[in-house]
Amino acid sequence: MRHSFALANLLARPTRTIASMLGIALGVVLILVTVGLARGILYETGQREKNVGAEIIFQSAGTLGASITATPMALPIAYTKRLREIEGVRAVTPIGRYIRSGAGGIGFEMLEGIVDHPTDDYTTYAAISGIRIVEGRPLQSDEEIIVDRHYATTKRLAPGSRIELLNHTFTVAGIYEPESGARVKMRLAKMQRLLGAEGKCSAILVKCFDPNEQERVAERIEALLPGNQIIFTRDIPSYYDRGIPSLNIFLRVVVGLALTVSALVILLAMYTSITERTREIGILKSLGASRRFIIAAIEKEALAISALGVAVGYVLAFLTKVGIMRYTSL
Repeated sequence: MRHSFALANLLARPTRTIASMLGIALGVVLILVTVGLARGILYETGQREKNVGAEIIFQSAGTLGASITATPMALPIAYTKRLREIEGVRAVTPIGRYIRSGAGGIGFEMLEGIVDHPTDDYTTYAAISGIRIVEGRPLQSDEEIIVDRHYATTKRLAPGSRIELLNHTFTVAGIYEPESGARVKMRLAKMQRLLGAEGKCSAILVKCFDPNEQERVAERIEALLPGNQIIFTRDIPSYYDRGIPSLNIFLRVVVGLALTVSALVILLAMYTSITERTREIGILKSLGASRRFIIAAIEKEALAISALGVAVGYVLAFLTKVGIMRYTSL
């Protein structure tokens, strides 16, 4: 009887029930989407940067480890010659990076400048990372870019498509695999001109002859070029967490606000429920219903609304995830 009484109360006031459910669902969506988006973007970007094929990333001092916080173009390319001469170094290649906000202001998007022709001082990005063109062709001019499969799918791009980046129109030359570094790559020389950083890069990828000797190679680099930052690619995912120290604080605030909103919605719903049913509660008491019976019925109603709200929140969060993955490059 107690279960049917609580269910009858929910069905008797559908507007209040639905409003309460949506209030709780809002809190659930806020927690799942915000935390998932923040953590997911950093994790996925960190994994892509980890897969660049090099064991060491050499960049200017003062950056916090992850490219998201790095100065776009601050490192002289001339360092490649000295790095190439260090014992244990197999190959090096400079890269440029530029961070901009993602589509619709969601997340961020990284553009990468790469070298596609080797010199005496450095090799190509493809030689170190192992990326290959699976559709279209490699870069043939400074007005072209290559993109990975995921970016091409979400942006509906194909070889020959045109896209505006850095206030400049580029043509998509090809689509590459596997995912490595930024999803969009252009020639480093073109990025230097667009950003006014001739002769500069963001970082230098260092490939070792023996990956097991990368610590010793890093020590030799530090001895020859002190004061710069040396990052092991295996540690990049953890650098992203530490590269934004305020992220955890922000997420705690979001979670706290969402929980507060959900709790207030439940309290308001139950308060309204009790004040609306003063007459009904009096009738129940006159019929012999105990205080425990009445309180239990109200609590069951609150639990039912909470459970339904959480379920709706999960569904909405999942739909949001599908939309983000389908219509953005995250």
